[in-house]
Amino acid sequence: MKPHERLKLLFADDEKSLQELMRLELPRMGHTVTVCPDGDTAVAALMRNTYDCILVDLDMPGFNGIEVISKAKELSPDTEAIVLTGKSSVETAVAALRHGAFDYLTKPCKLADLETILRRVAERREMNHKYRAVKERLRRIEGAPDLVGQSEKMQHVQRLISKVAPTESTVLVLGETGTGKELVARSLHDQSLRPRCRSCRSIAALCPST
Repeated sequence: MKPHERLKLLFADDEKSLQELMRLELPRMGHTVTVCPDGDTAVAALMRNTYDCILVDLDMPGFNGIEVISKAKELSPDTEAIVLTGKSSVETAVAALRHGAFDYLTKPCKLADLETILRRVAERREMNHKYRAVKERLRRIEGAPDLVGQSEKMQHVQRLISKVAPTESTVLVLGETGTGKELVARSLHDQSLRPRCRSCRSIAALCPST
């Protein structure tokens, strides 16, 4: 396994047999793993460390899987999530995906299927890292974004933008005329991970020529 394919994982499930299985098999796949017996322990671990991907059961003591995913995304938007559950229903899968899960497996899952999903997670993270590196080089060449200011409120706005922009969330910018809504929108676009139109540098989906 290549270095960039190794992931720092958190696994949370209340089944002891599954805990022991993942404690053995995930390192065999080349990853490091923290195993948690319930949702509360998982959230505590997320508060202390950042993980590339979390694997969580939907139904477990303490915080449930959806709540753990939400907390993980709040603390680190780049963290991916895989849901493992015995409930093989479409509704459960959709709920997990809506809360930011990367993919969904029903238990008992095949280790080969899990390994394939983890490989996709690693590929996605590598692609995002490369895209960010290119964007950073372009930013240095083209200069800082138009949204500037040193006041406490402006710095708060800039922190919010840097936190939200890399995610796939839809952002609604509100404010009175002349308060800089267009500058905020432009800064969000500049810091997002979405592909851009080569001719006008806007987000491809918003470019009038596409």
